[in-house]
Amino acid sequence: MNTINKISNLFNSFYICLILISLVNFQVLSQENDNLENDFSKAENAEEKRAKWGTEEFKSELIKEMSSANIALFIDEHLKKINEPSRIYYKFIKESTREDNFAGNVVLNIVKVDDDNSKHITFRYLKGRNKVRFPPQIGAKGNPVFMLFFERDARDMQRLTGGNALFFRSRIRHTIAATEIKDIKFNFLGNAYTGKEISFQPFLETALKNRVSRYKTKKFVVTMSDEIPGFIFKIETFIKDLEDPTDMVKEILQYQGIRTNKELRDEYKKRKEES
Repeated sequence: MNTINKISNLFNSFYICLILISLVNFQVLSQENDNLENDFSKAENAEEKRAKWGTEEFKSELIKEMSSANIALFIDEHLKKINEPSRIYYKFIKESTREDNFAGNVVLNIVKVDDDNSKHITFRYLKGRNKVRFPPQIGAKGNPVFMLFFERDARDMQRLTGGNALFFRSRIRHTIAATEIKDIKFNFLGNAYTGKEISFQPFLETALKNRVSRYKTKKFVVTMSDEIPGFIFKIETFIKDLEDPTDMVKEILQYQGIRTNKELRDEYKKRKEES
């Protein structure tokens, strides 16, 4: 019953969102964010954004018959167990036959926890020429890292193909809406975890133009577990060109750990005293 009420409330707020904002649009910040500045003057409402990613405009049936994948990504409160300012760390790895390989870090900085347990969040998504700037979010209850991953991926496909990021984003979103999850087990740092896996291929049934045909079999796999802080353990994509088997791209974003701001301050103080 709580899930039904939650979905109903989400649907009601969805129409209000449509009046205020037309399309999902991750605006690029104009200021450097390397130090994770706590400036929320241009913050986006996290739950409004999550609702838009998980639903189609004016289609209430999608809310009523939401897939298990949609519920896991867009309804569940991934951050509910985090009750103090913290940082969640992820490692990003890209392997490509067309571009340089690289590895980098992604950090979700939970700056503030409100009375309703929603969060104020800033992001550091890679560095240098690979860096992507995303505006901070307020009112977050779900982990936005998967949306950041999908948004960067859509932009990357646009850059490489000349296609439209809106098209790629739309296909990802709509495919998730029709995808079910499966139960899995996985290991991390020597420990066994139970979790969920969401696997989908958004362009498999799509009539693609030649310039984006290499993405025909592109596969996304999202691994989640409520035993992992923030729920999101790993996101993977894999491409292998059907006409050229040597052409491949693989990207992985994987959880590395979480540290509270208090722990980070204590560690910094200890290092300073020792030095």
